Amino acid sequence: MKLLVFIFLFSCHLFANVYQLSTIVDEQQLVPVIKINGKVVIEIKEVGTKQVFSSPFERSEKIFKTLKELGTQASNLNRIRIRRSPNKADYIAYVDNIELYRVTPSDVVGSELSVYQMAKLWRDNIKTAVKTMTPMDERALSEESLVDDAIPLIGFLSLFSSNSFFVMAIQFSLFVLIQMAAILFTFNFLNRRNKHVFDEFHNRLKKFHHKQIQQNNLLTAMETQIEDLVNQLPDNGRNNISNIK
Repeated sequence: MKLLVFIFLFSCHLFANVYQLSTIVDEQQLVPVIKINGKVVIEIKEVGTKQVFSSPFERSEKIFKTLKELGTQASNLNRIRIRRSPNKADYIAYVDNIELYRVTPSDVVGSELSVYQMAKLWRDNIKTAVKTMTPMDERALSEESLVDDAIPLIGFLSLFSSNSFFVMAIQFSLFVLIQMAAILFTFNFLNRRNKHVFDEFHNRLKKFHHKQIQQNNLLTAMETQIEDLVNQLPDNGRNNISNIK
C-alpha cells in the first residue's frame, strides 16, 4: 500500500500539468472543452475548417493530442506564437513550427471578440493554467483525471481495452490463420504430388521387374529347347555344334 502511495505521489510530482478532454453543456448542447490542471482553456463549439474536421469533437481531440505532446515540457507552452494564416481569415497558434490550434471566424460567432482576440485568449488561458499550478490545485483535481493523466502506467494499460487494440488483434489473428491455412494447403498439395510421383515410379519399377522375369523365363525356355535339340542330334552333329561353340 505504501509503495502504491509513493508511486502515486511521485507521478503527480513528475507530471505537474494534468490535461483533460471533457464536455460541458452550453445551451442544451454538449461542447468539448480542454482543461489544464482543472481549468478550462479552450472551448470548441464549431467544427472550424470543414475540410479538415467532421465535428467539434474530432477537432478538440486533435488539439488536445497536440497540446499534451507539446506540454511534456512546460517551456514549450510559453513559446506559443499567433500568426495570421495565408487566407487572411484564420489565426494559427504555433510552438516553433508545430501548429497547436487554428481559430476561424466560426469560432467567434456570438461573441464580441475578433478571430485574433479569440486565438490570443486561448493562448493566455493555456499560459495562465500552466503558471498557476500549485500542489493545492493538484489535490483539487478529480480522482478520474489523476488516474488517467498523472499515472503513465494506467494510460499504457488502457491500450489493452481500446477498440483499436482489439481490431488490430483480430486482424493479426486472421492473418496468422490465413498463413497457417496457406501453409497446410501447400504441404498437403506437395505431399499428394510427391506421393503420386512415388507411386508412379514404383509401378514402373514393378513393370520393369516383371518384364525382366518374363525375359529370364523366355531365355531359360530357349536354352532348354536348344539342349533338347542338341541331345536329339547324332554324335557327328553334336561334335559339329561343339566346334561351332
